[in-house]
Amino acid sequence: MAARLGVVSVVQAVIASLRTRIFSGELTPGTPLGEVEVAAHYQVARPTAKAALENLVASGLLTRNAHQSAKVTRLSATDARDIYRTRAIIEAEAVRLLASTGQVPEAARQANAEITALSDASPIQIVDPDVRFHAALVQALESSRTSAIYEQLSDEIRLCMTQVQDATLLNTADIAAEHARLLEKIIAGDQEGAAEVLAQHLSNASTRLAEHLDSLSAGLQRA
Repeated sequence: MAARLGVVSVVQAVIASLRTRIFSGELTPGTPLGEVEVAAHYQVARPTAKAALENLVASGLLTRNAHQSAKVTRLSATDARDIYRTRAIIEAEAVRLLASTGQVPEAARQANAEITALSDASPIQIVDPDVRFHAALVQALESSRTSAIYEQLSDEIRLCMTQVQDATLLNTADIAAEHARLLEKIIAGDQEGAAEVLAQHLSNASTRLAEHLDSLSAGLQRA
């Protein structure tokens, strides 16, 4: 049993490192990650590298076709729209339910305060509190199943947000202001108003990211 737990912890450490490198931009979209190369980089056994890569494929951060090495996922405009649409379905119901009680999760307040304080910082720095803001709305429902479903999207959500901020597609102050309006609607008990603010907030990000990805795709095709 002790040896099994040791292997699992090493796998998780490799996963955590690869996630950090992907979200920081060190591993750019399309970068190949083979089992042999990953095993050598981290000085781990090949089965450990394979397990880590399979986990990241399952989470959507890596893409792998049959008989090919995994690659860092290159999101398409269609991918971005689908990810935002899916999270909007979950988050819209979450804010409606929160507004029915007028309760705002403290974790959401704190996350948006962090974003506000980072208004003059690099946009990429707001990704973490932005992710935590939206996750807090879902987690406040205290539904393990809803949270688990949302968690399955978390890496792809973070990947989208990272690309939005890396390309400076949205203004940090605007994001914080939109979050604040959403919380105000929840406190006021305005269920449909809260859902509408959320829909506009996510739609704006989705549209800008999709347009950006379409532009990148066109550039790759020309190259």
